Amino acid sequence: MSILLPRFVRGPLQIAVRWGFRLAFLAVLFVALLLPGGDVRRFSSLEIAASDHLFSIPAWEVGNFLDKWTNRVTSLFGGKLGDEEGQAILTDYSALSDRIREETGNRDRIAANPDATAEELESAEHALSDVRNIRRSDRDDTEEYLESAISATLRELGFGGPGGFLWPPVDFRLEEPPHLLVTSPRDRIERLDSELLAPGINALQSEEIEARLLEDANLSAIVLSLGGVATFPTFVRDDTSLLDTLDLASHEWLHAYFFFHPLGQNINSGSEMNTLNETVANIAGKELGILTYERLTGEKVPEEADEEDEEEFSFDDFMRETRRTTDDLLFEGDIEGAEAYMEARRLELQDHRFFIRKLNQAWFGFNGTYGDSPASISPIGDEVKELRELLPDVGELIRRARGVSSYEEFQEVLQQAREAAAAASG
Repeated sequence: MSILLPRFVRGPLQIAVRWGFRLAFLAVLFVALLLPGGDVRRFSSLEIAASDHLFSIPAWEVGNFLDKWTNRVTSLFGGKLGDEEGQAILTDYSALSDRIREETGNRDRIAANPDATAEELESAEHALSDVRNIRRSDRDDTEEYLESAISATLRELGFGGPGGFLWPPVDFRLEEPPHLLVTSPRDRIERLDSELLAPGINALQSEEIEARLLEDANLSAIVLSLGGVATFPTFVRDDTSLLDTLDLASHEWLHAYFFFHPLGQNINSGSEMNTLNETVANIAGKELGILTYERLTGEKVPEEADEEDEEEFSFDDFMRETRRTTDDLLFEGDIEGAEAYMEARRLELQDHRFFIRKLNQAWFGFNGTYGDSPASISPIGDEVKELRELLPDVGELIRRARGVSSYEEFQEVLQQAREAAAAASG
C-alpha cells in the first residue's frame, strides 16, 4: 500500500532526497579522486609552463556544491515552478546567452587577429566578464529548471531508479569552464598531456604558455576553451543557445554516468577508449539535448540535411582536408611546412567567419579525440553512429555502450546489433 503525501510535503521531500543523492555522489567522486592510482601522473613541463594559471578541481567542486545547496535550502518550500515561470526562465536565458555569445565572438575575433593590441583584447575580456557576472546573479533557478527537464528525459528512457531518482543526479553550473592546455609532438598529431587552467586566462597569457612549451620542450601546445567539464557539479559553458546548453549538460552527465560503468572506468586505457567515450557522449548527448529541448519548448528541432549545397562553404570538409594534408606533410618529415600550412588554413577560415586563435598539431590532437569530429581520422565516429541507427532509441545506445571495457568489446556489440537487425529484416 502506498501513502500519498500532501503536495506541500511531497515537493520539499523529493528535493531533499535528490540533494541527498547529489551529496552522496560528491562523496563517491572525492573518494575516487583521492585514492592512489596504479600510474603516477606526470605533468611537469605543463605545470611549470602554466604554474600561475592552474585550476583546482576539488576546491571548485566544494565551493560550488555548497553554493548550490544553500540556494536549494533557501527555496526548499517554494514548490515546483509553474509553466509561466518556466517559460520566463527560458526567455531570459536565451536573451542573456545571446549577449554573452556576442561578447565572446567579439573577443575571439580580436584574439584571432595578429594585429590586435593588448588594450583591445583586455577591453573585450572586460566586456565579456561584465555580462557573465549578470548570468551568475540569477543562474540558480535556471540550472534547477534545466536539470529537472534533462532528468525527466532520462527517466522516460528508463534511467530512473526506485522512486524515479537518477544516479548520478543531473547537476551543473552555468559558467565559463576552465581552459585546457594540451600538448602534442610536433612531428605527428597525437594528444599527449593536458592540464586544466583557470577560466580567467586570456589569449596573451595562453600564447606565452604555448611559446614556453615550444621553446623549452619542443612541443606543440594549445590552450583551448571547453564546452564543459565533468566535475561535480559539472561545468557547462554559459554562452550557448538553449539547445546547445541541453546538449552539453547531457554530454557531461553521461561522463558522470559512465564513471560507474566499464566504459568510463576504462577511458584512460588507450586512445581508442578515450575516443569511444567522447564519441558516445557526443552522439547520445546531442540526442538527449534535442529530446529535452522539444519537451521544454514544444518546438521540433529540424533534422540535419544529408546533402549540402556544393557552392556553400563546409567547415567539416575544410577541416577534414586540412587534417589529411597536415598528416601527409608530417609523415614526409616536413614539420615547418605542416605548421605553415595550418596557419594559412586558419587565416583562410576567417574569410568564412570561423575564428580560431591557433591551429596546430595539439589542436588536432585534442579535437581528434571526438570520433564524430571532422578533425578525427578514427572510424569510431561512423561506428557509433551506425550502432545508434540499429537501435530503437538513444537510451539503448547508452546501455549497450556502458558495459564495454575495450574497443574490441565495442566492435562485438556493434556486430551483434548488425546481426540482430539482419535477422529482423528477414
